[in-house]
Amino acid sequence: MLPPAAPPPSPSSPSSAHPPAQPPSPTEDAALSLYLALRTHGPCGEDDWWEVLVPSVGLNDERIAQGWALLRDLELVQVADGTCTAVEPETALAEITNAYRARTAEHMRTATALQVSTRSLTEVFRPAVARETAAIATEYLTNKMLKRQMMTDLTLSARVSTESLHPGPMPPMPYLERSLELDRMSMEKGARVRCVYPVSLLLTPKYARYLHDLTDLGAEVRLVDHAPYDLLIVDGLVACIPGDPEHPGEAMLVIRGSALLRSYRSLYEDFWQRGLPLAEAESLAAGGAAAVVQERAVVRLMASGLSDDQIARKLAVHRRTIQRSVAKLMDRLGVSSRFEAGLRLAQEPEFGLTVPAQRTPAEN
Repeated sequence: MLPPAAPPPSPSSPSSAHPPAQPPSPTEDAALSLYLALRTHGPCGEDDWWEVLVPSVGLNDERIAQGWALLRDLELVQVADGTCTAVEPETALAEITNAYRARTAEHMRTATALQVSTRSLTEVFRPAVARETAAIATEYLTNKMLKRQMMTDLTLSARVSTESLHPGPMPPMPYLERSLELDRMSMEKGARVRCVYPVSLLLTPKYARYLHDLTDLGAEVRLVDHAPYDLLIVDGLVACIPGDPEHPGEAMLVIRGSALLRSYRSLYEDFWQRGLPLAEAESLAAGGAAAVVQERAVVRLMASGLSDDQIARKLAVHRRTIQRSVAKLMDRLGVSSRFEAGLRLAQEPEFGLTVPAQRTPAEN
């Protein structure tokens, strides 16, 4: 015999299709008390609802404020022309639903606009800029602030590498400290930082400390006897050079384009391969080789017809330092002209023995 069928669940039973209603929160209780009081009293002034309704609900000030705010959020109170009026729940629900639909429609319009903008930027503008960059694009900057901002932006944009060549003279120390911070931020993003500086910096304590600070951050530093002009290459895509190497502070060229960048990268690699790592250069400098390298660079630049001022700028030293070096060289060699000094030094093997040998690509 089959057992009798179980009776269907009553609407109030726990197994009903609708879960039991949750009890109201304390804030909802406060809002409900205020709402019922407003319905009982009828419309009241916007400035005196507190005095009218609060005495009848028996709640503390904090709970009343929370309850009133909830009524406003639920659209159960309408404030118009200085009067507060209770709104029917059905009307409030319709208002909230309409507001939600309006926000949803606005979101859809925004999403559609974003989709159109994204397509335009990625399919129209970015390819056009890429084609322009692939050819060659240049900017000519003369404003000091714009140049500094460009250098900062490019350094911070590096994701692969920054490669810099610095012939001198060196900028003030606050600028170098800011440069250290930018290099640190670039390396934190994973960029490799390589720098080439003149070996004569080892003769000045504050610049020698700067080179150590740079290597302590993780940058790779090499030293050469001299470099032709300032050069910064970022990610192999952008290069910055002075508009006039003889007056590097006047203008700056920003060059974009893979075709021309290959030449600048090749130039940079040549100086990098010929440079000495900082530790090796310091070891030689301890025996006086740094001064000898500087003297040799002075002679070579003298023979090229450069003036004392031009040589000083290229070697990142003061003009008086060059004048003293020239005077000592000419006195030691017993010559009366700069050109004669260059010829004598080129033929004197003892001088060559004191100069560190140039590095070859195989040694790097």
